[in-house]
Amino acid sequence: MKNIIVALVLDGDEKRVIDHAVSFAGKFNANLMAVHVNDIHAGEMSMMMDSPVKYKEEDIYKLFCECGYESIVNQVQIKLLASETITSAIADVSEEADLLIIGHRHMSTFKSNFMDSIDEGIVNLVKCPVLVVQK
Repeated sequence: MKNIIVALVLDGDEKRVIDHAVSFAGKFNANLMAVHVNDIHAGEMSMMMDSPVKYKEEDIYKLFCECGYESIVNQVQIKLLASETITSAIADVSEEADLLIIGHRHMSTFKSNFMDSIDEGIVNLVKCPVLVVQK
């Protein structure tokens, strides 16, 4: 195992996901890449005043430091993508991966009857093994 990718949402509750990614990368002496998919309109002005935040590399480095990984943060490769579809963007970047690590948050029964969660959509598309970590 040479390349591990961790997909991050940057919603504030991803410490367990990062812990697993760092642990696996250490155990397998693998390269670790952190990936985030920004909405294509992130950071733009909006008439509705609800434009999504556009995250930057510094935000991911800060998150790793907040999780206690200051000592390895400079070894983590960061990849920021912009796409309307998170699932296909993650699937495309995971072509380089031996393992993809993603977080999961339980959806309500009502929502789950009508749609797949994003993590389920990712699992359906990627070709590499996927570790899904409960948030």
